[in-house]
Amino acid sequence: MSKKFTPWFPHETNPRSNRKLKALFNTYGGAGYGYWWILQEILCSQPGYKLDITDEFAYAELADDMRCDYAYLEKFIGDCVNKFHLLQNDDTHLWCPVLIETLQPLEEKRARLSEYGKIGAEKKKKKKLTASENVRVDEGGLTDFEAEKKREENKTEEKSRVEDNTITTSSSPSVVNIKVGKQQPLPFATLDELKERALADTVHFVPIHLRAGCIADAAQLPLWLDAFNKWLRYGGEHVKNERDYRLHFNNWLKMQDLTQNPAHYNPLTDNKTATTHRQRGRPMLPSPPPLTPIEEALRLQREETERALKRLRE
Repeated sequence: MSKKFTPWFPHETNPRSNRKLKALFNTYGGAGYGYWWILQEILCSQPGYKLDITDEFAYAELADDMRCDYAYLEKFIGDCVNKFHLLQNDDTHLWCPVLIETLQPLEEKRARLSEYGKIGAEKKKKKKLTASENVRVDEGGLTDFEAEKKREENKTEEKSRVEDNTITTSSSPSVVNIKVGKQQPLPFATLDELKERALADTVHFVPIHLRAGCIADAAQLPLWLDAFNKWLRYGGEHVKNERDYRLHFNNWLKMQDLTQNPAHYNPLTDNKTATTHRQRGRPMLPSPPPLTPIEEALRLQREETERALKRLRE
């Protein structure tokens, strides 16, 4: 039988109709009724529903649990065994046959669930072994340790490719990565490249600006981006973060007269943006030399960023 603790057992609604129990209750009264069910609870918590009585202190501990005298308990159990035939005992254990018979369905259910659990665990183990063998075949017959190491390396490489969504300065002069302390580098790109990226984004950028109340002609969107780039260069900016570039363009476009031809835009005569600069306390910047090398512009941008970070740290 199971060694698990059974937290309940069936309690008859009319045990007084049982002749043996009725004789017990008539002999011991209400106290006998209580002692009987306390004894049933104790037996139910024992392994196999049998109380081990090989210990010389077994009955003394039982008397303490039942809150009765040792002599009273000895007489009570003796009558239950020999007179009322409700209990049985031998040299090692005391038990109630009716209780064991009543709880037999529970034991059978536990045995079935245990067997089902073993079968399920075996199937799961076989499935895992099969999957592991398939992986080793796919990965060139590697051991489990080698296959796991290879998978981790592949995950690391994939993560690096996802995070490194920009081209480093060494491979292209159009993008520079500027590190901020120990954080990931911030991707900066040239204005012309940012323009091409924006025009290629037909989901989040182009539809937003080609709508009623904004730019009506699709052919004018590249011209407005060119005009915006003129304004940035006029302000001394030659490289920019992509997100900032698009936000800045949205705000700049709101101040423009969209009925004008953007091809004729001149930042020197842009009164609205010039007024905005003066309101923010910014001095008007002269136009940079028209043939400034991109490497020089990137170097200036890096130095400006480093100075700004230094001021923030101070």
